[in-house]
Parts: sequence; C-alpha cells; structure tokens
Amino acid sequence: MPVHSAQAAYTVLCTGYSSCTTKGYPHGGYESHKGTSYWNMYTGTNCTNYVAYRLVTTNKMPNKRPKSGVGNARDWGTTMSSITDSKPVVGSVAWWGKTGNHVAYVEKVVSSTEIYVSESNWSGSFDWRRITKSGSGWPDGFIHFADPVTTAPPIVNESKPAILSEPQVGETLKASGGVWSPKGNTYAYQWLADGKAISGATAKTFTPSYSQLAKDLTVSVTATRPGYTTAKAVSPARDVVPGTFTSNSAPVVTGVPRVDSELVASTGGWSPAASAYTYQWLADDTAIAGATSSTFVPGPAQAGRAITVRVRAAKGGYTAATSTSAPTVAVGPGSLASTSRPSVSGTPQVGSRLTASPGAWSRPSLTYAYQWLVDGAEVAGATASSFVPRASDLGRTVSVRVTAGRAGYTSASAVGAATTAVVRGVLTVRTRPSVSGTPRVGATLTAAPGSWSSPATASFRWYAGDQAVAGATGRTFTPTHRERGQKIRVRVTGTQDGFTSVASSSPSTGVVAAGRITVSAAPRIAGTARLGTVLTVQPGSHAPANASARYQWLRDGKVLSGATGRSRRVTTNDLGHRLSAKVTFKATGYAATTVTTGRSAKAKATSTLKATPATTKRGQVTFSVRVTATGVSAPGGTVTVHYGSSRTRTVKVTKGKATITLTGQAAGTQRYRFTYSGVSKVAGSTYTRSVTIS
Repeated sequence: MPVHSAQAAYTVLCTGYSSCTTKGYPHGGYESHKGTSYWNMYTGTNCTNYVAYRLVTTNKMPNKRPKSGVGNARDWGTTMSSITDSKPVVGSVAWWGKTGNHVAYVEKVVSSTEIYVSESNWSGSFDWRRITKSGSGWPDGFIHFADPVTTAPPIVNESKPAILSEPQVGETLKASGGVWSPKGNTYAYQWLADGKAISGATAKTFTPSYSQLAKDLTVSVTATRPGYTTAKAVSPARDVVPGTFTSNSAPVVTGVPRVDSELVASTGGWSPAASAYTYQWLADDTAIAGATSSTFVPGPAQAGRAITVRVRAAKGGYTAATSTSAPTVAVGPGSLASTSRPSVSGTPQVGSRLTASPGAWSRPSLTYAYQWLVDGAEVAGATASSFVPRASDLGRTVSVRVTAGRAGYTSASAVGAATTAVVRGVLTVRTRPSVSGTPRVGATLTAAPGSWSSPATASFRWYAGDQAVAGATGRTFTPTHRERGQKIRVRVTGTQDGFTSVASSSPSTGVVAAGRITVSAAPRIAGTARLGTVLTVQPGSHAPANASARYQWLRDGKVLSGATGRSRRVTTNDLGHRLSAKVTFKATGYAATTVTTGRSAKAKATSTLKATPATTKRGQVTFSVRVTATGVSAPGGTVTVHYGSSRTRTVKVTKGKATITLTGQAAGTQRYRFTYSGVSKVAGSTYTRSVTIS
C-alpha cells in the first residue's frame, strides 16, 4: 500500500539515483531493479520494495516475506517486534510506524543519536538523509532482520621487520619493527630459531647463543591498537654464524730450550674466555708431529731450531682461533760417550752370519751406524748390523766399528774386539732336489735343485735306475725308448767358493711309460671332391716328427676296402658321398695315435650347361637347355635364367633337358645368364648367351 515520507529533523545529502551515485551515495543497483517486486511489494520507487531489495541483495536474505504482516511500512515493526529495538546498526531497517508510515535502510551509524539512511519514497524520489535524535522524526525503532557482521579495522604491515646485522653467536642484535599503518601502535617482539620461539627472547634486542648456531633466525613483531585487529609480521630469516674470539695476549713459553729439557706453554689471554685449549709445538715454524700438549721436551730433531707454540682456543658456537708465542733461542745440543765397547756374536766362518751389539752409551734412544772391518780394513758396503764373511775373508779376523748418533748430540765411535780367523763354511741341504713332469717317453722332466744353507752353484746328473744316463747333465731330461720301464732320479751337487761341496739326490719317479704322440695340427684333406680329381691327405703337425703315418680312406664314415694310400681319385661310386681319412701315427717307444680328418664336401660330377635359342620372334625367344655331366646320365635339377635389369625365370630340368620361353623381350641384342642348381651328385654351373630380338 502507499506510504509517506517520515517527517523528521534531518539533512538531505542527495536526491535522485544518478546524483546520489555521483556524490558517493550508492543505491545498491536498485535503479535498474525497481521494476522487480521484492517480498511481494509494489514495484517502482517506494520505501518497502527498496528496503526489501537491499535486505535481499546486500544482507543476503531470501526473496520471501519473513511474515505475512510485513506489508505496509507501519506494520513492519509490530509484526517483527521480537527483533525490533532502539539500537541503530548498519544494515538494519529504520522504521516509522507510530509517527509515520515509512521504512529506510541504515547505511551508517555515527553514534547512538546520529545515523545515515538511504530510502525510496512513494513521492517518486530516492535520497540519502542524515538524521539526528535531537529533533522529531527519529525512527520509532530499528528492525534487525539480518544485520551484516562488522569487524574492527585492521592494522596493515607495509614493510616487514628486519634483523639489522648479521646474526653471530655472542653478538647483540637489534630488530627493526617494520612500517605499519596506522602509526603509533604498541609492538611486542618474539625472536625465533628455525621457526620456534626462543624462550625469554621478547625484547627488541637479542644475543644469539650456541644453541642457535646454524639455525634460521627471525623476529616476529605483533602490533596492537585499541579498536583495531591485532596484526603480526615476521622478518626474513638470517643464518646464525659462529662467534669470534679476540686474542688479548700471546702464549708464553717458559723453560730452558735444550735437548731433553721440558718447556711449558701458557694459554695466553682471550675474549671471551675459551672452554678448551689445544696446543701445537713448532720448530722453526714447522709443526712437530705428536707435540700437542701444554708441555714439550725438545728431542734431537729440534737441536739448533727455535721453538714456538701455537695455542688454539675453542668454545661452543665460536670459530676457533689461534695465537702463537714468540720463538725461543735455538735448542742447544748434547754429548755422547761409549760406556761399554761393541761386541761381535756368531761363528767366524764363511757364509755364517756375524751380528754386532752396539755396546752401552751415555744417552738412550740413539741411532747407530756400523762399519765392518777385516784385519782392521773397512769392507766396502758392509754397513749393516750383521755381516756374512766371504770366501776372500778365509784366515782373517773380523771386527766392527759402531758410531752412535742423535740429532742435537755430538756423534761418537767405538771399535769392538776382533774375532778369531775365519774358517771354511759348510754347505748343508735344506730341501732335497725334486723332479717335476710326467715320466713318459718324449715328455720333458725338470729338476728343482732344492735349497742350500748358502747360495750355491748346482750341477746335475740324471739316472735311469742305478745307471747314469750318458750326456744327461742339464736341468731337464727327456726319456727315450731306452729308459722306458725304468725309474728316473737326479743327483744335484752344490758348490761355492769358501765352502765344502755337498751332493743330494731327488726321490725316484714312477716307471717311465710309453710316450704319447701329440698332434698339434690335425690332418686334413686337400683338393676338391669332383669326379676324376685326386684328393690328398695333408698329415698336419705331430711330435715326435719322425713318427710314421698310415692312411685309411672312408666314405660317409665307412671304411673303403683297399683305400690305404695318402691320395685317392674320386670315382663315380663316390658321387653324392663325403670322403674322409683315418691317419694312424706310430713311433718307437710311443703308443700309436689315430686321428680322423674332417669330411669333404659331397663328391660331385662337373656339369656342362648350354642354352640354344630354338625360335625367336617379335618380343619373344625360346631356349632349348641341355645339362650334361660325366658319369651321370640325364641329370635333374632346375635352371634359372636372369635377364633384363632384375628379371628371372626358373624351369625344371628333366633327363638333362628343359625349354624356356620368354615374352615381353625388348628389341635388340639381349644378354641372358643361365644358372644350373646342381643335384646331390652333380655340381652346378652357369652359361651366358646373347640373342638379338626383332
């Protein structure tokens, strides 16, 4: 039903859809939807359809009247009394039902006594009004169909917080809180390592400890302000790096720098104080292996060299640092003296080892150099702690001169008492000679001379049974048929200058057995298996080379009676068969050996092929083909003719004959190549013929 605009104390802010929109007072698109009925209200410019439209489109209510009494504007508040009160809220409905007949949409609530509304009046106009409670015309109530939820304005982070310097263990950091809008907020800080809050780290500054080393450090800033939602921002992460030490004073070395005299190192001064120190002593700036404690006793290797100590300070979370002391004066040397003469142990005999004892000296841990003397003269190269008298030393005495040395000490020498005269050595057999190989005629046997108490020259003598074999004095021996059935041994005599000679025999072998003829290259058949040709057995290679050979020919593996020569001519009986031969080798003292050659190809007769043009006419030729073979009458098979660039034609040969007719031949001289396939007893052949085609 028609309604009238409320009479109230107000200020009209704009009038008309377009004018209001231009001034920034929207109508929610009602201008283009006023022809549609909402909540079953009258269409057009009127208060109830406009407010129903806004509740449907802005407040997202369904396009259905909540109650049937929500029709005339004056009835809205009474019908919806359960949700009607005196509190203005953006999105609620301003209702005049006691002092008027009108509804409007609340756009803005300045206070409990000042509001802005948009409305569509029955008079035909749309406007926005500012209404105050000071005069008449304040709404009789506010209907809260579906008030939009309002939220406090946010605080906006415009620039992230930042950590202002590189995070380093032990160094205090300061955080930048970032840039926020609006300004003047209250800020709270929380430092984090690898995304986890660090307990107690809630100030704007923070000093990383060892527990944060190598972790991603960030700072979270929370901004708060009355009437605004709380906001939080986190700085970019930065790795925590180790802290650094500062050396306040260098280490100091105390003590007398002398071989075998202890030196002591102080740690020096450090900031912060280290939790552990390690040491490395140096001689002339070169590290001394193993010298890693706070004290050091210079050894002979350090004599004449200046000593320093490098101290390394370490602490969890800090990069270790080093500091080096000032150098000492050069380490002074010591002196050595013999307190007991060197001595020689062992029997003075050629080939028998003598051993030197260095004697006793005034200092321990010495190095010793040796020089052996024969009759008081130095032996060139005899500088080890032991010496083996030579044949040239027979009848002469042996002594040793020992020189003791130690770096940082003056070297000293002493000569021990001489031995009695050197006597001749005695060779002894440590392991008997032995014979390797198979005792068989023609098989080489090899002697191992055994071993001797001293390197000796070995000579050999071979025996068959109890008899020496004439001329058998080498390290190897090959039995002949004369030694067959006997056992073989070798006697080895060892000789060396300055020693007595000694001989030793090997154990005997088993009885010499018959030899085995070995075939290194098998016999084979030479020649082509064609009727009338001669095939010959090539005997190959064998040992012994003087072994005789006997032959037996085979046809398809079966013995050919009387065919015992080295050569055989192919006969008609051989056609279609494969030939081979057994070769038997014999030699005195050897077991006979038989070897069969490989089989030949099938023996065949040689064929003759001829093709004669019987008739020719335009584009066509007929050939009469004849195949003959000595020893075979009327051979069969096939003949293939090749002509043109790649054309062929195959026909069957019957009783040695065939006819081939070729059509579609080009005029002029044409070349034809005929190929006979051959059969089991006849070899294939070819024939070429040129024919002029009209």
